[in-house]
Formats: sequence, C-alpha cells, structure tokens
Amino acid sequence: MILGGRPNMRVRQLMFAVAAMGVAGGVIAVADEPKATGVVAVRQATMKANGAHMAAIKSILTEYPQALDQIQGHAQALLADSADAASLFPAGSDQPASWALPAVWSDQAGFKAAAAKNQELAGKLVEVSKGGDAKAILAAFGTLGKEGCGGCHQTFRKKDS
Repeated sequence: MILGGRPNMRVRQLMFAVAAMGVAGGVIAVADEPKATGVVAVRQATMKANGAHMAAIKSILTEYPQALDQIQGHAQALLADSADAASLFPAGSDQPASWALPAVWSDQAGFKAAAAKNQELAGKLVEVSKGGDAKAILAAFGTLGKEGCGGCHQTFRKKDS
C-alpha cells in the first residue's frame, strides 16, 4: 500500500524479502552446480581465454580495424594454447563439471587429429595476421572458428544447453 506517494514499511519489508529470496535462490542454484577442479579447471580457463581472444579478434575486425596490428598477439596466444590442448584431456578428466564428451577418450586418434587441425589453423592465422590484410585475416579467422574450434566442438564437446 502506498501512503503519501511512498511505500509504507510493510510493503518495503515485503519487497526486501522477495529480493533477498531471489538473491539467495541464485546463490543456491550456483552452489548446486559442480565446480571444475584440477586439469578440468585449467582446461576450462584456457578455453575461456581462447574464446576471449577470438572475441577480441572479431571485435577488431568488425568494430575497430584501426587495431588490426593487435590481432597478431591474440593469434599467437591461440597458437600457444593449441599446442598443449590435447594434453589438457588426460584419461579420467571427465568429471561432471567437464563439457568434454566421452568421444575425447574413446576416439583418441580423431581427437588428436582435430587438435592438430586447430593448431595448424591457428598457425595460419598468426602468419596471415603479420601481413595486415584485413580480408585475409578475416578468412583465416573464419576458417579457424569453423574448422578448428568448431571442428573439435562439434564432435568432442557437449552442446550448450
């Protein structure tokens, strides 16, 4: 009930209680989700960093091409991470917080081939980025996203819910 244009004390208490329940509910929901540990935590942090590098490259290409010279650093980080990607999936690292599908371990040859393809395409992006040709960089970036990252994710990563 509003008196004099302001909510009365009981309405404010109710609003506070509802807000608190929402916050507590959010905390409880987050606490119920499994938390990655060990190599899975490292793997997830690495993949998140790779996603950030890809997002930065995309932003430069589409939003701020004046920073084209910064793409090479992002591409080199992607290449460095791709060199060790397969080692981040040792046997037994399929805890519930993992997004990896069983195919990572049951099809090791296919997984390693996909990781090698990703590394090759990241290397091409590094090389192309040295030339400063935005169209060539965009093409290499698109191929890395589709055939490198996407090539692995389609077969070896759980779909986003």
